[in-house]
Amino acid sequence: MKHAVAAIVLCAALAACAPSAPLATTPPAPDARFAVTDTKDYAPEMVDAVPSDPPTLKVAYGTASARQFGELRVPKGKGPFPIAVIYHGGCWAGMGGPSNVAALASFLARNGVATWTPSYREIGSDGGWPNTFADWAQGLGYVRTLAEAYPLDLKRISVMGHSAGVTPVMWLPTGDMGDEVIRPDLPAIRAAVAIDGPLSVGPFVGIDAMICGQPVIAPMMGGTPAEVPARYAMLDPLVNKPLVKRLLVVDGALPDPEPEVIEGLRAQGIAVEVIRVSQEQHFNMLVPGTKDFAAIGPALLDIAGGR
Repeated sequence: MKHAVAAIVLCAALAACAPSAPLATTPPAPDARFAVTDTKDYAPEMVDAVPSDPPTLKVAYGTASARQFGELRVPKGKGPFPIAVIYHGGCWAGMGGPSNVAALASFLARNGVATWTPSYREIGSDGGWPNTFADWAQGLGYVRTLAEAYPLDLKRISVMGHSAGVTPVMWLPTGDMGDEVIRPDLPAIRAAVAIDGPLSVGPFVGIDAMICGQPVIAPMMGGTPAEVPARYAMLDPLVNKPLVKRLLVVDGALPDPEPEVIEGLRAQGIAVEVIRVSQEQHFNMLVPGTKDFAAIGPALLDIAGGR
């Protein structure tokens, strides 16, 4: 009797005794920001020509080279805004530039994330060790200066890089900047995005010549792994841990990220997300409107804008 009464009370409380029609649900409306409207396959020069918003500010962050400049894009509104520091690729040898990532930077700025896209010295423009590394670090450090005049939230800094630009993305958040590198007082980096580039450069030696048309990593590093092992260890994220909470890895046309590296980063306490896009395209993920960009766009906004 006691069980029967309890069942009646429970049924009345949950309104679960009699069958009822399922509740009507409305699916969420499609997000037009990630609509696929562009089916072209993009080469580097095509990416440079993708329409982008003019920068809020174009300014030199150093005086050692004309390559030491960057473009700042600030969203409309009051702020303070999270800021994504975006490093272009180009085989570490001047085959790219900030224009490669201008469309990506514009998209983020239109959606509430300030962007800073520094250029830097590379092989052929007084780059290589240690100048390229010094520029990567100095470019990041310059966000403190930018924040003096623009509403930037220095507690919400992320770094993003495409192709060769993944090297500074994996290195700058670490605690070891190298004895020969000029190290400014760098702000803390909360999250990182590696867009179709090697997470560690050592295993890429040899592959680089096939992809870039010439050996580029050893010239950039100032030697081979056997000649300057400490420099390569500095760029090994399993040896020199990136001090970030989150890492987004976009797997495209370049060789897949090594599973042991992904698992090793997760073992370090980093929340690592891997998104696999077209394995034939290296630049489409930089272009809003493409299928590859639609696949990564929501994650880009989430990781760059998160608190």
